[in-house]
Amino acid sequence: QIFDPPEELERKVRELADLIRSSSNVVFHTGAGISTASGIPDFRGPNGVWTMEEKGLSPKFDTTFENARPSKTHMALLGLQRVGILKFLVSQNVDGLHVRSGFPRDKLAELHGNMFVEECVKCGKQYVRDAVVGSMGLKPTGRLCSVTKARGLRACRGKLRDTILDWEDSLPDRDLTLADEACRKADLSVTLGTSLQIKPSGNLPLITKKRGGKLVIVNLQATKHDRQADLRIHAYVDDVMTKLMKHLGLEVPEWMGPVVVESAELAKPEQLFKFDPRARGLLKEEPLSQHNGTGGLCPDLGTTLVERRDSLKQECPSPDTGPTTVKKMKVEPFLT
Repeated sequence: QIFDPPEELERKVRELADLIRSSSNVVFHTGAGISTASGIPDFRGPNGVWTMEEKGLSPKFDTTFENARPSKTHMALLGLQRVGILKFLVSQNVDGLHVRSGFPRDKLAELHGNMFVEECVKCGKQYVRDAVVGSMGLKPTGRLCSVTKARGLRACRGKLRDTILDWEDSLPDRDLTLADEACRKADLSVTLGTSLQIKPSGNLPLITKKRGGKLVIVNLQATKHDRQADLRIHAYVDDVMTKLMKHLGLEVPEWMGPVVVESAELAKPEQLFKFDPRARGLLKEEPLSQHNGTGGLCPDLGTTLVERRDSLKQECPSPDTGPTTVKKMKVEPFLT
């Protein structure tokens, strides 16, 4: 592991804050390193899954996936999204902590799946559960889809399967497409806690670089793409993100328990900021146009099912006018 000296770390985080201020489209990429503070081991760290296996030892989990709490980094990313700085988040993690932190799912690509999500093989509907779904490798979970067809006809009843990829599985089309598009639009990609070795996930930040954008890598170990980086920071990601939020004049939101947000909400005027290039912090601005996320939700759908935005659009077309409707809910328990 590599640690930058304190003075160098401060200088680098200031530089990262300046890069964010001068960028109009920032995408973050996260790996297992952001969840170690939540008690979930990474892969290549001193106590990582693969490191321990090479020693003939079992990796140590300090918590269950259900009891794991989002880290400072998870919550800082949510804070950056809420003020419109972070435009999209690409994650290789399957621990579900981004979703459980309240990060909007329409601004998130989970390239390798989510332990808490199961999907209908027939209609594609996804369910976010309050416990891990119990299988891995895109296998049936033993439950059936409860989506009602048009005009109240019988339920879909398609088989549900987990969303966790095995080594030979292709990445989910929707998530990979959204991630690819986001990286093409971005003028700054920031990677947190990933060695960038898994393909194609680890190569996505290079798309931003190849299109003239900047690349920042935050990791305790060397990564595959260090030579391409405009800035490399070697420190715990929680330390980096806590310092970054201070430089940007932003609070790290407090986690209030697991909640699922399907689409980004229309930010309140007091949440919107603009950058003053001469200042270290942020300045409040008059209300901006709608930021992040489109489409409304039908009020009669209730809060018993967690919907993908696309399927919701089919079931109830969004209104032409009015603010974005936000669907916040506690995560859904298993069907009995």
